Amino acid sequence: MILDQDAFGIWSFIAKKAFKGTFQKPDWNFNRESLRNSFNAKTNIGIYLHIPFCKSLCPACPYVRTLWNEDLVNAYLKALKNEIRMYGKLLEGLGLKVGSIHAGGGTPSLLNPSQYQDILDTLNQYFEIDESAGFGIEANPQDMTREKSSGFVEAGIKELSIGVQSFHRSNLKILGRTHSVEDSLGAIENTRKAGFKFINIDLMYMLPGQTVEDWIQDLEIAVEQNVNEITTYPLLVTRYTPMYHRLKNDSLEPQPNKRAFKRMFYTTFNILESAGYKPLEIYGFSNTNQKYATVNLEMEGPLLGFGCGAAGFTGSYEYQNTCSVKEYIRSVLNENLPIAGEREVNTKERIIRWIASRLFVCEGFDLYELKTEFGEGFSDKIGGLGKMLKTLKFLGIIRADNKRIELTRRGLFSANLLTWSFVLHGPCAIAGKYLETPWPNKVVIP
Repeated sequence: MILDQDAFGIWSFIAKKAFKGTFQKPDWNFNRESLRNSFNAKTNIGIYLHIPFCKSLCPACPYVRTLWNEDLVNAYLKALKNEIRMYGKLLEGLGLKVGSIHAGGGTPSLLNPSQYQDILDTLNQYFEIDESAGFGIEANPQDMTREKSSGFVEAGIKELSIGVQSFHRSNLKILGRTHSVEDSLGAIENTRKAGFKFINIDLMYMLPGQTVEDWIQDLEIAVEQNVNEITTYPLLVTRYTPMYHRLKNDSLEPQPNKRAFKRMFYTTFNILESAGYKPLEIYGFSNTNQKYATVNLEMEGPLLGFGCGAAGFTGSYEYQNTCSVKEYIRSVLNENLPIAGEREVNTKERIIRWIASRLFVCEGFDLYELKTEFGEGFSDKIGGLGKMLKTLKFLGIIRADNKRIELTRRGLFSANLLTWSFVLHGPCAIAGKYLETPWPNKVVIP
């Protein structure tokens, strides 16, 4: 089995149908105003910063990244701060307030604390940052020494997601990770002592040759660390990565089969829930009511994405930055927004995204919320919604009445399949197309 875009059966088909879009190369004379005018009455926004640099390139990673080069990093950070300034000027007067900041990559923890302090100072100069806003970064265990951990906290970084991935050496080798199990354990200890307010660790399952028993042991070791959140991801394999080709030509053991996939998934719930971790999402389990770097803003907006390969979504306007680091730097330093593709998001898709972001993250929703968000006639704006919900209820995937809709325990695995189908047909497909050429005239997804 290969967990690629066609691995999820009917859920792959539904993802293709539900999330379609055509990104056009923007008209530089008009796209700034389109972006500014697309913000609705919601003034609380999130900010995503993409740091694309890595010391080595993992064979399964589908994200925009490039090898570390100090001169290139310095030029990139100059451009990143300039992009922040450009957006700050463009959106001035809208009353926007930043409620969360998240840096992903790549390997954001390769930067030093003073570089993050500069970025945060720039954000504070051009945006109003809420006093309670969290600033989180993704981290490689090797980077989280005592000194660097303390430096990040002093620079204003409050939250951390450590890419542990596995507590088995063989799995780390398959994933191309250069850190050791000992690095992960040391990083957790160092970051806890440094005073981070929230610590998440990432774990991956459905790895080539991995057994259910291996996965259970990873979960049990993770529970022993008593971090705030444990996030669990299946290994998705996009067709533009070296991992896909190795699996296709049988130079790697295959990924576990669908039966093992289901066992691993429900075992995750059983072990983590019994240890006091509440499922806030089908992949994220927290021992508080807080979660690291919500993905809801990617689905619903408003989210501003800064950096090469970053995406933004205001709620009705979606954009994708160029995925070429050099073209990103050239564009921004020439005072042009680095947007390589843009599209308008209609009400029908907004409703689908709103429902999916709640229904498929273990939360469910009240129909009153839906009516408040989209008006009494929301069902007329999305034909077939009622029929689809009735089908899901008949199949035992959801429970619904006149007031509330939520997933059943049986429906969790179906929601899991649909979630990762969307990721592969949406964000991963978009990145794959924009990795092919820096400024395509048009990109159609899926």
